[in-house]
Amino acid sequence: MTDLSMNRRGVLAAGLAFAATPALARAALTTTTIKVGDRDVELTVARPDAPKGVIVFSHGAGSAPDAYPGLFEAWAKAGFLVVEPMHVDSLKHPKHADYDLRAAFPLRIADLAATRAWAAQAAPGLPMAAAGHSYGSLMSMIEGGALDAMLHARDPNLKAVVSFSSAGLIPGLIGPSAYATLTPPFLMITGDRDVLQGNFDDWHDHLRPFETSPAGDKYAWIGKDVDHGLAHGRDATKASAFADAAALSVTFLKATMLADAEAKAALAARTSTPIAEFRRR
Repeated sequence: MTDLSMNRRGVLAAGLAFAATPALARAALTTTTIKVGDRDVELTVARPDAPKGVIVFSHGAGSAPDAYPGLFEAWAKAGFLVVEPMHVDSLKHPKHADYDLRAAFPLRIADLAATRAWAAQAAPGLPMAAAGHSYGSLMSMIEGGALDAMLHARDPNLKAVVSFSSAGLIPGLIGPSAYATLTPPFLMITGDRDVLQGNFDDWHDHLRPFETSPAGDKYAWIGKDVDHGLAHGRDATKASAFADAAALSVTFLKATMLADAEAKAALAARTSTPIAEFRRR
């Protein structure tokens, strides 16, 4: 795991890359602080009036909860309580300088376990999904059972996993069988320009979890001319791609978490479009 690589700091910081991002003004948000060991972890919460399910989201390295306003809005409007911890590698974290990405790795896993416990108390009895972007995408897959033989961090209660891009190949951590234990329904959102030169140069790497996890309820959306930053929703030229990916994520979550018949039918009928290639297995 030590190869999580200090040589991948660029990767996990570009999605990593978040320049100044406007505050989340389009969804009703609150923040609260929980204790994780001796650390204070701030949670950003988007709570609809009558939540039907919970999404625990993990941001990209260097990023922060306020970098994903469009996703929060789409999910909250669809009836999902969205909860996101601010990890120590966030450039907005007050103690960011005290941690490198290697130190942040186990703390992210602890953050997310504590966030799920908080959400289970805040919305008892509701189904829960894990989601994430880039480095956070890897975290969401770990929560869903990836790397289980090494980390034992699977949450068997999760009903679905959504990943926007992934961290690509990580020597010493992501091997051929890394995703063999990723068993929940899974959706990978990526694009044919989803690369970070010098870190992961082949966008096909993001399909590895989709291709190597056990078949059944596995889906991949591959946006045309879509890069690593789609999840932020900031690129006006990619507005239609972002809207399509966000809408698909809602359909997927409703179908797999809520057993919504209309969503199940829409997911079953989904095909490739001029915006994105769609695959299932």
